[in-house]
Amino acid sequence: MSSHHLQAHLAQWWRAVQLPPRALRWPLHCLGRQVGSVEPSVFAALETGSGMTPAETSPLLLVKEQRSNTNKTLEIVCTHEHHDATLAQLATTLLRTGYCGPWRNECLPVMDECGYLWANVERGVVRVLGLRSQAVHLVGLRPDGHIWVQQRAFHKPNDPGLWDTLMGGTVAAGETVAHTLVRETWEEAGLHGSQLPPPVWGGRFTASRPVPDGHGTGYLVEDTHWYTVTIPNGVAPQNQDGEVDHFECWSPAQVLSALYADRFTPEARWVLAQVLQV
Repeated sequence: MSSHHLQAHLAQWWRAVQLPPRALRWPLHCLGRQVGSVEPSVFAALETGSGMTPAETSPLLLVKEQRSNTNKTLEIVCTHEHHDATLAQLATTLLRTGYCGPWRNECLPVMDECGYLWANVERGVVRVLGLRSQAVHLVGLRPDGHIWVQQRAFHKPNDPGLWDTLMGGTVAAGETVAHTLVRETWEEAGLHGSQLPPPVWGGRFTASRPVPDGHGTGYLVEDTHWYTVTIPNGVAPQNQDGEVDHFECWSPAQVLSALYADRFTPEARWVLAQVLQV
């Protein structure tokens, strides 16, 4: 394949992790800082409570501010002391109205546009509210240059059955990227740090694209850190959490062929393109 065609593919793969929202989204603010965004239908569901009684929906969590005839901003109403409680109530309301991704009983940190951490919220509503999250990917290399890849479980709500890096996970509340790297490497690949050399940081990028959470109203905004690690001969990944269908070890040519065939998730495709330096 010519250099021109390779560059065209790289541009296409980058656009796939930088897609605009599928529809209008209103900025979501708290204490004057933008923290996310929502589609108007989500706010309408919160306003009506989907038939819930006033006692179930009050106090009103959001107020709509008219900026112009076409632009609106939503403000999360809470005090400095009650961020988590307010967002927990908001998450519960979204769950009951049906505008929620899979409920995980797992909180993610909520950061504003400057990276300031101000609250935690249930993971299932993060993408419906367009909140920024962090993720980590680990590329597993065999000493001969082959690459370990996983096929995502077919029951996963996002990108089921697509191929992925050795490990990809989201940074949970109270975790650092380093902590997530260790935890997810065990949960997804069954590998402990004592079995591996230190991972090497490869880079960071921000993915932003529509996702199916909340009847298709979700929007992923995720700062992704990626690493590489050499997996010794005789060591093979084994999934622990049920989120991986199986692992395979492919040659660089096989990985590249799968990249061109769009068999990987958008984020994994971009990471592996950097590793292969295509």
